[in-house]
Amino acid sequence: MLKYSLLLSDNDIIFKLTVVLTCTRIYVAAIPCTHLSADSGCHECNEWGHCVPGKLPVDPWLDFALKTQREIQLDEPFANYQMFDSHNAFNNRGDGFGGNDSCSWPPPYDLPCQSFANHEFSLIDQLNMGIRGLELDNWWCHDAMRLAHMGTNLKIICFERNKLWSSALQDIANWLAKAGNEGEFVRLYINEKFYQGHDDEFNDPIWESFGSKLLTPANLEENYGGVWPTMRRLREDGKNVAVMIKTGADPEKDHGGLYVVRYDWRDAGMGGFTPYPLCGGKSPDDTRTWRFHGDATHYPIFYDGPSGGIMLDFHEMVKCHVQWPASDMVHPQMMRTAVFTWAEHEPAHTLQSGSCVALHSDNRWHVEQNCYQKFHYACRSLENKDVWTVSENTGPYSLTNDLCPDGFEFSLPNNGYRQMKVFEAAKGESVWINYSPWLPGYVAPTESATTPSSAVRCRTSSILFLTALLVWLTT
Repeated sequence: MLKYSLLLSDNDIIFKLTVVLTCTRIYVAAIPCTHLSADSGCHECNEWGHCVPGKLPVDPWLDFALKTQREIQLDEPFANYQMFDSHNAFNNRGDGFGGNDSCSWPPPYDLPCQSFANHEFSLIDQLNMGIRGLELDNWWCHDAMRLAHMGTNLKIICFERNKLWSSALQDIANWLAKAGNEGEFVRLYINEKFYQGHDDEFNDPIWESFGSKLLTPANLEENYGGVWPTMRRLREDGKNVAVMIKTGADPEKDHGGLYVVRYDWRDAGMGGFTPYPLCGGKSPDDTRTWRFHGDATHYPIFYDGPSGGIMLDFHEMVKCHVQWPASDMVHPQMMRTAVFTWAEHEPAHTLQSGSCVALHSDNRWHVEQNCYQKFHYACRSLENKDVWTVSENTGPYSLTNDLCPDGFEFSLPNNGYRQMKVFEAAKGESVWINYSPWLPGYVAPTESATTPSSAVRCRTSSILFLTALLVWLTT
């Protein structure tokens, strides 16, 4: 091969090398990680320097903070439950797409470069980072259902090496089966550009991967009367995954309607988004699910994705409570911008039934050691969950001495938009927020029951008594 190549022109050699580099995937040990994989702390990479699936380190603080946000929204209507989304999730370097991409995130890129992949990290690593919505494009090519990123039915870039549809679904199923993930919910958005037929080859891997964990059209109709239940109800019923297409998708794209559910959401590119409080036209009164998506691909010469709108962080999406913010190039540093709850390094103290939590001037949550500090209370309207204020008076933390005005109750802002309303009303002062129902060992209080603040009082009194006794005994 080498002798033959020497007889070719330089252009021929470059072309052949490009084909070989593009179409082969040989994993070699001890390859240094590059670009986002290196920046994100991955230490096990493939021959291209991209993180091997499942090897991206998980940040415990980030994992806990994002889990907190999912848990406090369990009783929201499904349409209002926030799931961080991954645009073209399958088209990632970890799973073998765009292995020889050369653009270094984030834009503006040093040109010339190419970035055919939408993501650096695999489906598994995206889920580990807190992504719960995955966009998959299925194509039938080379006698199998595969994943590919194409805009034409000519299928000129769907290769035998492309990840199998069944393999992607099994990756997701294996992730759901891992200890600690049993109660999680994953939404799969199927973006089938052209109906591919082969219904059995499409449907069978879905059932084989998820079985009874799957929310089917029949389940939705028979168990819930066609109305989407809350995430808590889905968890209680053992439903962990939904395979979705848009309501207006072509009739045949549900592949017989066995497992694919239709759902109506508003989809728009980042070019149409404006920061809080305008929020791209999204109103809290709009009961639809909103999805904004970016595009990070950079195709030399004929298309430059970053100029058309990208998502560099989730800050404004969270403030606006965009339910499905769909980004490219998801990475741990970016996922940290999805957090609106705990401050860095919080909870700084072990959470227990008597803990008290306050929203500070950094617009983040902090566990307070002294529950007798006098702060305002976060107050939610009894008629509209998106209307918030703070109490006029201040007081120690208590679940039975509610300082909120008439028509309001002491509560917890459970999404970024609602927290912004509390933050604005607080005008830089600290505010008690009612995180108590999510504390370990929580018992709903009665007028005579022990509240978190009285629990602290009891412990403090005991400590003072023992201290005084010790001093008396030693003098």
